[in-house]
Amino acid sequence: MFLKYCMESGLTLIIENIENEVDPMMDPVLERQVVIKGKTAFVNVGGTEMELAKEFRLFMTCRLANPSFSPELSAKTTIIDFTVT
Repeated sequence: MFLKYCMESGLTLIIENIENEVDPMMDPVLERQVVIKGKTAFVNVGGTEMELAKEFRLFMTCRLANPSFSPELSAKTTIIDFTVT
Protein backbone atom coordinates (compact mmCIF):
# COMPACT_ATOMS: atom_id res chain seq x y z
CA MET A 1 0.00 0.00 0.00
CA PHE A 2 2.78 2.44 0.94
CA LEU A 3 4.80 1.33 -2.08
CA LYS A 4 1.94 2.06 -4.48
CA TYR A 5 1.20 5.46 -2.92
CA CYS A 6 4.86 6.54 -2.98
CA MET A 7 5.43 5.29 -6.54
CA GLU A 8 2.40 7.15 -7.88
CA SER A 9 3.02 10.34 -5.88
CA GLY A 10 6.77 10.50 -6.51
CA LEU A 11 7.62 10.35 -2.81
CA THR A 12 10.59 8.70 -1.12
CA LEU A 13 10.01 5.33 0.58
CA ILE A 14 12.33 4.10 3.33
CA ILE A 15 12.18 0.42 4.27
CA GLU A 16 13.96 -0.17 7.57
CA ASN A 17 15.59 -3.22 9.14
CA ILE A 18 15.76 -5.50 6.12
CA GLU A 19 17.52 -8.82 6.56
CA ASN A 20 19.83 -10.54 4.08
CA GLU A 21 16.92 -11.23 1.70
CA VAL A 22 14.39 -8.90 0.10
CA ASP A 23 10.90 -9.99 -0.94
CA PRO A 24 10.98 -11.18 -4.59
CA MET A 25 7.91 -9.02 -5.20
CA MET A 26 10.27 -6.01 -5.10
CA ASP A 27 12.42 -7.29 -7.99
CA PRO A 28 10.62 -5.32 -10.75
CA VAL A 29 11.14 -2.10 -8.75
CA LEU A 30 14.81 -2.85 -7.99
CA GLU A 31 15.51 -3.88 -11.58
CA ARG A 32 13.56 -0.88 -12.93
CA GLN A 33 11.40 -3.01 -15.23
CA VAL A 34 9.48 -0.02 -16.54
CA VAL A 35 6.85 -0.17 -19.27
CA ILE A 36 6.05 3.13 -20.99
CA LYS A 37 2.45 3.62 -22.14
CA GLY A 38 1.99 7.01 -23.74
CA LYS A 39 3.68 9.49 -21.42
CA THR A 40 3.19 7.37 -18.29
CA ALA A 41 5.62 4.81 -16.86
CA PHE A 42 4.31 1.64 -15.18
CA VAL A 43 5.92 -1.15 -13.14
CA ASN A 44 4.27 -4.55 -12.69
CA VAL A 45 4.52 -5.38 -8.95
CA GLY A 46 2.85 -8.52 -7.67
CA GLY A 47 0.59 -8.81 -10.71
CA THR A 48 -0.61 -5.19 -10.40
CA GLU A 49 0.48 -2.45 -12.76
CA MET A 50 1.51 0.60 -10.76
CA GLU A 51 2.23 4.05 -12.11
CA LEU A 52 5.82 5.19 -11.56
CA ALA A 53 6.64 8.87 -11.04
CA LYS A 54 10.12 10.08 -11.99
CA GLU A 55 10.70 11.51 -8.50
CA PHE A 56 10.16 8.15 -6.72
CA ARG A 57 13.12 6.99 -4.62
CA LEU A 58 13.50 3.80 -2.57
CA PHE A 59 15.93 3.44 0.33
CA MET A 60 16.42 0.28 2.39
CA THR A 61 18.30 0.20 5.67
CA CYS A 62 19.79 -2.69 7.63
CA ARG A 63 21.00 -2.92 11.23
CA LEU A 64 23.20 -5.96 10.65
CA ALA A 65 26.86 -5.36 11.49
CA ASN A 66 28.16 -7.36 8.55
CA PRO A 67 25.31 -8.18 6.16
CA SER A 68 25.88 -10.84 3.53
CA PHE A 69 23.59 -9.84 0.69
CA SER A 70 23.23 -12.13 -2.29
CA PRO A 71 25.19 -11.21 -5.43
CA GLU A 72 21.88 -10.65 -7.25
CA LEU A 73 20.69 -8.10 -4.67
CA SER A 74 24.08 -6.39 -4.66
CA ALA A 75 23.92 -6.03 -8.46
CA LYS A 76 20.44 -4.46 -8.32
CA THR A 77 21.24 -1.91 -5.61
CA THR A 78 23.86 0.54 -4.43
CA ILE A 79 25.17 -0.51 -1.02
CA ILE A 80 26.68 2.11 1.28
CA ASP A 81 28.43 0.96 4.48
CA PHE A 82 28.26 3.57 7.24
CA THR A 83 30.21 1.49 9.76
CA VAL A 84 32.53 3.59 11.92
CA THR A 85 35.85 1.94 12.66
